[in-house]
This record gives sequence, structure tokens and C-alpha cells, in this order.
Amino acid sequence: MNAPKRLLAIAAVAAMWVTVQPAPASAQTSGSNGRDGSTVIRWIGTSQDGTFLSLWKLDGFLKFVASQQYGPYPGFTPIAITTASNGNTYVLWRFQDNSIILWVVDPNLNFVTSHAYGPYAGWFPQGLSVDTDGFNNFRVTWLGVNDGSAIIWEVDQNLNFVTASPVLGPVAGWYSGALP
Repeated sequence: MNAPKRLLAIAAVAAMWVTVQPAPASAQTSGSNGRDGSTVIRWIGTSQDGTFLSLWKLDGFLKFVASQQYGPYPGFTPIAITTASNGNTYVLWRFQDNSIILWVVDPNLNFVTSHAYGPYAGWFPQGLSVDTDGFNNFRVTWLGVNDGSAIIWEVDQNLNFVTASPVLGPVAGWYSGALP
């Protein structure tokens, strides 16, 4: 990494940690971008104003390339990301009433558009995953708050709902993830 890029990476790390208050931070990788082999990392931090998102792009050799910070947005928490073969990263934000906003972020980590859904009584948004159908669709997982059941939505690359699975579970002694 040349000196200007190294300084940029150090500055991005320093800016993130200066902004973040002492509290647990979490990270998630998005999987590999099929267009250029890059990976996006989601960092969640908190400040006096709320929760924010920092996206970092790593090249195919897992070296830092760029970052972009979003938020904080009052009442919203960024809970998951996934990257499709079209190079876009999709971000799942949960609002305090369990409604969601889905974002499209382009391969350079710039916000493109969003779509809101919900809230849906009894359901809690949990995560995102890539649909391997070749159409750059992705999936949103919802958990049943009262019984631990799950439902999976398919959403297209333009953030439009396509279809949903039947309700899955509950299965005695098992649950599909963390509940609110």
C-alpha cells in the first residue's frame, strides 16, 4: 500500500474510533463481490447521537481501499449487510418499532436508494443473505417474536419485495436467532 493510501486508512480508523464512545462495536463481512473480488465490512458504533454505520471496502487481497460512514439516524440500527454479484452492497436498517429500511450502496460505498417496509406485528427483522439465483436478489430473514418461527423474504436488486417463504417453525428446543 502506498503512503497516501496508508495514511488514508489510518485516518479512517482514527476518525471512526474518535467518534465512537467506549461501547461494544460489532463487525460483519458481506461476502465477496463477484465483479472485482472485493469484500465490504460493516462496522457498527455508537456515539452520543445514536448508532452509526461505517462500511469499509477491502480489495481482493483484503487490503483497505475505502470507507464511508453513515448516520447516526435516530431510532435506527444497521443490523446486516450482504453483497450481490452486481457489486452492490445491501444494508438492512431496523427501526425501534421493528420496521426496516433497505439500502442499496454502490461498489464505491455510495448510497443509491432505499425502501421502507413494516412494521409487521409479531415479526422482528434479523438478517440478510444473497440469493444465488443469478438475478442479484437477496433475502431478508424475519423472526417470530412470540414463538421463534421464521419467514424469509426474497427482494430484488431494486429493493422490491418478490415473494416470501411459508412460516418456518417453530421447532421445539430450537430458535433461528437472537430475539429483540
